[in-house]
Amino acid sequence: MNHSTVPNIPGIPVKDDRFLREKVTKLLQMRNYRFPGAQPVSFGAAQLDELEKEDYYVAEKSDGVRCLALLLVDEYKDHKVYLFDRKSNFHVVDNIRFPIPQDPHFRKCHTDTIIDGEFVLDTEPDGRTQLRFLLFDCLVIAQKLLTTRDLMKRLGYLRNDVIRPHHAMLKKNPHMVKHQPFSVEFKEQQFTYHLDTVFKQIIPALKHGNDGLIFTSVDAPYALGTSEKMIKWKPLNENSIDFKVDLKFPGSSTIPGVPDLTAKPRVNLLVWQGDDRYEYFNELGITEMEWKQTFGNNPRKMDGRIIECNYDPEIQEKLNLPSPWRFMRYRDDKPDGNHKSTVSKVLESIRDAVSQEELIERIPRIRDAWFERKKQQEESD
Repeated sequence: MNHSTVPNIPGIPVKDDRFLREKVTKLLQMRNYRFPGAQPVSFGAAQLDELEKEDYYVAEKSDGVRCLALLLVDEYKDHKVYLFDRKSNFHVVDNIRFPIPQDPHFRKCHTDTIIDGEFVLDTEPDGRTQLRFLLFDCLVIAQKLLTTRDLMKRLGYLRNDVIRPHHAMLKKNPHMVKHQPFSVEFKEQQFTYHLDTVFKQIIPALKHGNDGLIFTSVDAPYALGTSEKMIKWKPLNENSIDFKVDLKFPGSSTIPGVPDLTAKPRVNLLVWQGDDRYEYFNELGITEMEWKQTFGNNPRKMDGRIIECNYDPEIQEKLNLPSPWRFMRYRDDKPDGNHKSTVSKVLESIRDAVSQEELIERIPRIRDAWFERKKQQEESD
């Protein structure tokens, strides 16, 4: 699996976002505002059986930033696109339009619409980078709540009503392309029995980082929050947890009571307990050389921040590290590290890990089960 730079969310931060939070809450018929994006559960042996019992789509898990978009038309008839992340920070973006499908002149745009996706930074063959917004779900369209509908219907609205008119507008007005802050694309998904295609063709051809797979139930509604019908699979060394960092520098040998910032500290990894409480979990597995090369110029840079760490016992043994948890990147897009309940599930998935080989071996059974369900449906119709 390859990694790349995680992009920043484009646009200008919205200082007073109360109206936007209220709008999202109302459109999704929530009691109180919270980030509504569906969050996957980790893959374990039980999920292998789940893939046989139900129809699932599978897509590569991009190394990017999860982001929802709220599309509005304000009282001045101006089309506004607001992006918001897991921290519920809203950004307004200029020079991007999502016209409705019924307007051949592309003057009327979507309003009261919420779409789901992620930003990735693609590296082109010539070395240039291109920011892309990969869309994979639609929660609300023109005030019509879609979360109770199945994935196939939601994707139909996304492709036909949102993405297709946008692309048609750009094709008819090619001068608009260079002014766009990012490109908009549909994130391709395959039925699970095409899993070998994802591994052998789609992932190797990616221009951005990838750290696993996402399986989404075809028939389940959209869950606001944790979804048992959305499953993330990662290779063992791609299983990761977001921790808060607490640096403990050794004391100076010359000045009592003063930390020695030239020495490698103990990098304590803390797990979020809820509210503002954190508890010690483990320390970061990092060598003296790695510390000096990556953090030595600014030794306090990591202190108090959220970092994503992957689990790599092979590297731990090879380098004789105190811990298998290795630094991947900063997660400044997240207000807190993973909650202790999430950490427990990740640790469970590590203990109950399913390898790529095991996934591929199960494909014939998944395919047979899929065709059997289709046969039964045809006989009952």
